[in-house]
Amino acid sequence: MAGKLTSGEKRQKLARAAMNVIWRDGYHAATIQAVADEAGLPAGGVFYRFPKKHDLAQAALETMENEFTPLLASIAPNGTVRQRLSIFFDYLDAMTPRRVSHGCPLARLMLDLPADGAFDPARQTGQAVFDGLIHWVAGQLARAGLADERARTEGRRMILRWQGAIILAHSMADRAILDDEIRDLRDTANRLIDGA
Repeated sequence: MAGKLTSGEKRQKLARAAMNVIWRDGYHAATIQAVADEAGLPAGGVFYRFPKKHDLAQAALETMENEFTPLLASIAPNGTVRQRLSIFFDYLDAMTPRRVSHGCPLARLMLDLPADGAFDPARQTGQAVFDGLIHWVAGQLARAGLADERARTEGRRMILRWQGAIILAHSMADRAILDDEIRDLRDTANRLIDGA
């Protein structure tokens, strides 16, 4: 028989459930009950750990941040830039089916956040995740020999293209759009590395 979850484990389970529910239903349509159901925990536990709905948004964004940061750091630390970027694009490719079905969870939540100042910490967390992705790609390109400013520009452009392709693929329910863009991003990265 499985042991009882600790308070921290329950909080993490609820935060992940909030991320999934908000991704699937959108922030405004997400309910405390839906988060509780997704987590398989009582609704009272959601209220206890997240007294306000914006606390759920913050927890969902922190969950994304806590998953992306170590993931990026773990990508072939002893590999070449070309190998690390190839693994990164493999990761993007593996996420494609869910991105076509539901869009990007980070972008969806960021776009759904109300303009209310109470959401500023959540907004900053979400921006930090996007900044981390851009910085990681730019860092790889700089290691390949691109000048820092050009590496930052190209890194931002790659994440922008990926996000744009997610929006279009999701809107049109067409996986080929995202598959084509990721393939072109791979080619672009290889051309940039070869030209550095």
